[in-house]
Amino acid sequence: MTGLWVAGVALLVVVTFVVWRTRPRSAGRLRELRAAVDALAAGRLDTRIPIEAHDEAAALGRSLNEFATAVKGRLTEAGAERAIRDAVLESLPQGIALLSPDLTIRHANRTFWTLVGTEPAAGARPNLAITRQPALEEIASEAIRRGQPLVREASLYLRERSDVEVAVAPVREGAVEAWLLTIASLSPEREMATLRREFVANASHELKTPLTSIRGYAETLLSGGLEDREHRGRFVETIRDQAVRLEALVEDLLELADLERPDAELDLKDWDIAAIVREMAPPYEEMARRRGLALEIEARTGSHARCDRKRIEVALGNLLDNAIKYTDSGRVKVRVEPGDRGPRVSVADTGPGIPAEHLPRVFERFYRVERGRSRALGGTGLGLAIVKHAIQLHGGRVGAESRPGEGSRFWFEIPAGGPPPAVS
Repeated sequence: MTGLWVAGVALLVVVTFVVWRTRPRSAGRLRELRAAVDALAAGRLDTRIPIEAHDEAAALGRSLNEFATAVKGRLTEAGAERAIRDAVLESLPQGIALLSPDLTIRHANRTFWTLVGTEPAAGARPNLAITRQPALEEIASEAIRRGQPLVREASLYLRERSDVEVAVAPVREGAVEAWLLTIASLSPEREMATLRREFVANASHELKTPLTSIRGYAETLLSGGLEDREHRGRFVETIRDQAVRLEALVEDLLELADLERPDAELDLKDWDIAAIVREMAPPYEEMARRRGLALEIEARTGSHARCDRKRIEVALGNLLDNAIKYTDSGRVKVRVEPGDRGPRVSVADTGPGIPAEHLPRVFERFYRVERGRSRALGGTGLGLAIVKHAIQLHGGRVGAESRPGEGSRFWFEIPAGGPPPAVS
């Protein structure tokens, strides 16, 4: 770009020379040339010199017009590249700031200002001190003093404390002239670490309970219980029941792990969701009948969606199993109807209902509203988490509505055209 401006200055010198040599002959045309050159020099690059002859002045006018066109093109390209660069910086989840060695902020993206809780003055180049975050100044100053990159954890204070990772690195082009400061929130990583610890603790507890029971009754049998004809049958039945519970827990853990895999695949085909519901109904109708309940199906054909039938059956099966297990009297109703983007399936029961404070968490792994009852009924605490992940894998939505004493309604909705590209 510097070369273009040097060329422009050279052209202006030539114009001045031509004006001096030809002034007696065509003063009017030269005034036009001078006015056009002044306009170009002022940055009005759309200005063009009228060409009405074929002399030296006309040739000079054509050269100036070509120069103005070239400069405008270069500036347009530079502006487009800068817009793309700025858009990329603004879309980053990290806060980014370019600092001078004296900690002047030469450029910063929106995330940076959000993280530090400051709004810069328009057009100003403030010092890093404007953020009122001493930790940032200390880390940046230490990196600049050492002359090498530095990464540190720090705490920023706005309305509440937030833990971040701050990195400061030199931007090198010959001598170091600038330093790049990045701020990344540590909250997502720490939340994931907390979730992993809770999951391991919950899974260990759920596995330990049946294993302890199995071991206890097995040791009882080995210690003489085999001779106890009155009770040994009950001991063996308990071992069997706990083994079944353990098997169900392992199966659910494997199912959930499969759904949460980053490369989890879907076998997508066009299915009539209503037909799937009706075909799944018979074993659940028998389960409901044994508990004295009625299972009602309201599903008209034609509710098509591009989906993985196995995953949809797993989700629906868990909702039906829960509804029947937790309903003591009345009915369970399954309904298929059009949703905002595709088929919507709901399972409503006349059970005890769920208090409002529990509803936001019912789809979490191992979350139970009534722990004792859930375990007594053989629940693993993973069924609704499996429902959520199976439906989200399709790009769909899940939800729950309930009032204590009036029953509950769980639902899911999947896109008719299949999951969006980013989800499939």
